[in-house]
Amino acid sequence: MNASLEAPRPSLLRKAALLVLLGALGGAFGYAFATLTDGFVTRWEDDLAVFMAAAMIGIGVLSAFVVATRPSDVPKGCGILQVIVMLLAGVMFLLPIFGTAWATPDVVFGAIAVLLAAQSVANLMLWRAADEMLRRVMLETSALAFWAVQLGLFVYAAAERLGLIGTITGWGLTGMLMGVYFIASIVASARRGIT
Repeated sequence: MNASLEAPRPSLLRKAALLVLLGALGGAFGYAFATLTDGFVTRWEDDLAVFMAAAMIGIGVLSAFVVATRPSDVPKGCGILQVIVMLLAGVMFLLPIFGTAWATPDVVFGAIAVLLAAQSVANLMLWRAADEMLRRVMLETSALAFWAVQLGLFVYAAAERLGLIGTITGWGLTGMLMGVYFIASIVASARRGIT
C-alpha cells in the first residue's frame, strides 16, 4: 500500500481569496504611492523606474513573508539573501528620483554605489548558497534577458540611427532591462516548475 506524502492542495476558493487580497493590497499600495509621489515623477522613465521599484520591493516583502511563515519551502541559505537583493534593487531604483529631496546628487550617487556593492556581495552569496536548480534558473534568466535585450537594443539602435525614433535615456533603458529581466525570470522559473 502506497500512501501519498503530498500535502493537500489549497481549495479554489482559498486561491481566489488570496488573489483578491493581493489585488486589493496592490491597488491600495499603488494609490498611496501615486498620492505620495505626485509632482516627483514627471517622465515616463521615472514612471517605469517607480513601477519596477514597487515590484521589486513588493516581491521582497512577499518573499520575506514566505521565509518567515514557511521556511521549509525556501532553499537553505537563500531566502533572506533573495529578500535583501530585491529590497536593495528597489531602493536603488527609487534613490535617483526621490533622493535629491534630502541630499545632494553626489551623496545620493555615493549611497547608490554603496548599495550596489552590498547587493553585488549578496548576489554572490546567493549564488554560492543556491542549489543546482536555483543556479540553473539564474543562468537561464540571464541568458533569456541577454538575448531579448540584445535583440531589442539592436532594433532600437538601428531605428534611432535612421532617424525613425527619438533617443531613449540610459535611465529609461535600465528600466526596460529590468522589465525584460523580470519576464525572463518568470519564464525560467515556470520552466523549472518554481511558482
